[in-house]
Amino acid sequence: MKKLHITWNLRAKLYTAFAIILLIPTIAVGLLSYNSAKNELENSLLKSAEENVKLLSSNIDNTLSPKVHDAGFFSDLLTADMFTEGDDNSQGVQKLTQYIGLHPEAQSIYIGTTDGRMISYPKTDLPKDYDPRERPWYQAGMDSNDVVVTSPYKDSSTGDMVVTVTKKLKDGSGVLAIDINIKRLAETASNVNIGEDGYALLLDAQQLFIVNPKGEAGAKAEQSYYKELYKANSGIINYTADGSESVMYYTTNKLTGWKIAGTMYSSETEEAASPILNTTFLVIAVAVVIGAAIVMVIVRSIVIRVRALQKTAQKISSGDLTEDIKTNSNDEIGKLALSFIDMQTSLRSLLGTVEHNAVQVAASAEQLNASAVQTSEATEQVAEAIQEVASSAEKQTSGMEENILALNRISAGTASISESTTAVSDLTRETTEKAETGGRSVKLTVDQMNLIHASVLDSNAVIHSLYDRSKEIGTILNVITAISEQTNLLALNAAIEAARAGESGKGFAVVAEEVRKLAEQSQSSASQISDLIKAIQQDTESTVQKMATVVENVQSGLSVSEDAIEKFGDILSSMKEISPKMADVSNTIKEMLVVVKEVEETAYDVSDIAKSNAASSEEVAASTEEQLAAMEEISSSSHTLSVMADELHDIIKKYKY
Repeated sequence: MKKLHITWNLRAKLYTAFAIILLIPTIAVGLLSYNSAKNELENSLLKSAEENVKLLSSNIDNTLSPKVHDAGFFSDLLTADMFTEGDDNSQGVQKLTQYIGLHPEAQSIYIGTTDGRMISYPKTDLPKDYDPRERPWYQAGMDSNDVVVTSPYKDSSTGDMVVTVTKKLKDGSGVLAIDINIKRLAETASNVNIGEDGYALLLDAQQLFIVNPKGEAGAKAEQSYYKELYKANSGIINYTADGSESVMYYTTNKLTGWKIAGTMYSSETEEAASPILNTTFLVIAVAVVIGAAIVMVIVRSIVIRVRALQKTAQKISSGDLTEDIKTNSNDEIGKLALSFIDMQTSLRSLLGTVEHNAVQVAASAEQLNASAVQTSEATEQVAEAIQEVASSAEKQTSGMEENILALNRISAGTASISESTTAVSDLTRETTEKAETGGRSVKLTVDQMNLIHASVLDSNAVIHSLYDRSKEIGTILNVITAISEQTNLLALNAAIEAARAGESGKGFAVVAEEVRKLAEQSQSSASQISDLIKAIQQDTESTVQKMATVVENVQSGLSVSEDAIEKFGDILSSMKEISPKMADVSNTIKEMLVVVKEVEETAYDVSDIAKSNAASSEEVAASTEEQLAAMEEISSSSHTLSVMADELHDIIKKYKY
């Protein structure tokens, strides 16, 4: 199965990096803002529930505390003996009547005695077999030396919810009781609103509802979450009822032991915070659109300039140096473009110099070749003349006059050969000088290539520096990650200490939890940034490898230039070898000229020296053959030099500048 290789260009990498940097922080900030607003609203509603619950507890205290005081006062003041059966004007009855008149919220006040009597005001019709000693309020009062508040119950005569405050008389002769109508208190609790749909609850110590907007008063609270109310004096309970998640704050009234709770639906906080979430996402969308537009402009400006440099580099590599590189920025890409411009200028200068020198070398080689051809022809003529001299040596005795004329022609030809040899020697010297000039030009070319090599090495060093800086960023991210881990550990320790602190440390525990979440988010963000830095390091490594390739290419150019220097050295060496040979040829010609003159002077003694003349003619012929061979070598060397100059010229023609 073949693996799918996806090539990411520079544009895709920049867009991906900017998208990650733009989207992740904005979405994270939006969600954090939403959660923060939601938590703040929930805390606000819980605070409202707490205040309403405490207000209800205060109302209960304000309603019942005076009656508790009154029950204690009357229990110390009254005794069963102060009430005479059938006497409505007794001192005890008058006090009870006066109390009811002053306290209309007290539904009735009565005393149950140890002998079974029931004294009440206002009077009520009771069954004949009614015995107060069997009633729960009487038994509760007799069993305690303190004031006792009974659980609320529905009054049989009025149908209202009432509570009874009882206290044993000081002398133990009975129990004083005050019935208090808590209808208004129940209405106040029923009218409490927490949020939009939240409500208040009242439960007595026996887990019976006193006020329940969702149920019937007096009913048993059977649900499991209501049992949680009796495990602590106050607190917060999260529970689910009828498929809806709810939050309840509760407290305990110290006077009565009743549970006062305020409940609200969790959905209210989500509904209240939803406009914030919508606004946040709208702002994020606008920010993303604006950021994307800015990113597109930035990425486009970078990619366009890089592609322009890439296109120019491709043309340069194919031999076209005519296209100009334009740049108007001072950033890294602008500096890279300036380096390309410097390299292009250096290459143009180098190619121009090499082409000029190549043309000069080619022209000099052609001139040298032409001179060598002329000298060869002259030498051949001399050889033919010497052959004629040798063949006619025997006839010299009979034709001295003709021989003298022939010697004159030989003298003239030898003088011409001497002049041609001198001209060839001068041309050889000029060719040597031009070869030395060409060698120096090529050396200048090598120096320019060395400068280009140094510029490329500097660029490579800058990229290595960027790579090292990215490693330093990675180190800093490791420090950030370590700080996040340490913060997370500190948050955990703070949560443990808050748990040890119990109720008073709950707020600090919430803060510690938020700190822990922030630390985890910081650690996650640091990890994502670390991945981005690794991707940048990989790109930098790829750039380093490409720069290494450029260095190798420049090194190859240096090698080519060094080969050219070697070729020019070979040419110079050949020319230096030709020069002494040409000097030998010139000396030989001069010697031959002297010989010819001697032959001319001794023409009249030809008969005596005919044999010596023939031998001299053979020597001249041999020397002429040697001269011809030397000229052939000169011709071959000049032809080789011409071919090398043409090859160099053809190579330079491939470049446009």
